[in-house]
Amino acid sequence: MSAHARRRTARCATALAGTVVLVAAVCAGPFVAPAHTPPGAKAAPVPDDPSPPATPEPTPAPAPEWQTVFIDHFDGPAGTWPDQWHHMTGWNAAAQNGLGQLVVGHVGQIRSTPGWALPVGTQVRVSASLIMPNTGSNYAALWVQHPDAAEPREIDVIESYGPLKSAGAQLGSHVCYDETVDNGVNECDVAGLPAQLWPVTEAFPDGAKPWESFWEYHAEFTVGGESVLFEARDGSGNQAYAVTSDPDLRRVPGNAVPFHLRLSNKDVEPGNAVPGGDRYSMLVDWVAVQVMYPTAAG
Repeated sequence: MSAHARRRTARCATALAGTVVLVAAVCAGPFVAPAHTPPGAKAAPVPDDPSPPATPEPTPAPAPEWQTVFIDHFDGPAGTWPDQWHHMTGWNAAAQNGLGQLVVGHVGQIRSTPGWALPVGTQVRVSASLIMPNTGSNYAALWVQHPDAAEPREIDVIESYGPLKSAGAQLGSHVCYDETVDNGVNECDVAGLPAQLWPVTEAFPDGAKPWESFWEYHAEFTVGGESVLFEARDGSGNQAYAVTSDPDLRRVPGNAVPFHLRLSNKDVEPGNAVPGGDRYSMLVDWVAVQVMYPTAAG
């Protein structure tokens, strides 16, 4: 072999050796052990959290809601007596007409069989849907009464003398009854216990007066309170009026005795009668009493 060939062979061998060394160096990289805990070793303890446990948010008490304690839709057969009402002695009765209405006829008066003595602070809403007579010789009413002759606390949710009398429809409050007759003196006025009355005929639109259309009437008060909110709304919720009585603790039912509801249709004094009209009865679609107790527990 020539000298030149020997030199070329040596250079190739040197290059090949370098390549082998490089490959060996790459393959022989650093060794990484698998991440695991050797058998028998214990994990490091987790330190206790020094902060106190979080206090759970209190669950809010449910808000008070209206609860219905009395409802009558007068759905009985025609001619039947409404079984949630009591016939008042000395007065004509009332009867259901088979059309979902109660007919409170001429000289009729009935009282709710249940009465309610409620905790002080209880809100009360008395409501009814009805149409008044259109005569000028009788007056009809839905009213709340504290059955105590010395302290009646009567609330007239609505009362009507009809379209032929100047009084028309009104609402109000009585805390005294004048039992004297024909002496020309109003004993309640003399005693400083006058009635509070608010005429409301003009609040109703023409063609939809209380003797022309059914209206929903409401009286809302708080037991032990001092005023009454009176409202009238049509079947679509449109308000005819909202009247709040003058503050007077004597005019709101307390809780000493139960209060009741009354539906009545009385004659006016003969000298005050005005002829006319053709419907003497008050027609009542429904009556309800709702309460909202001072707390949710009621």
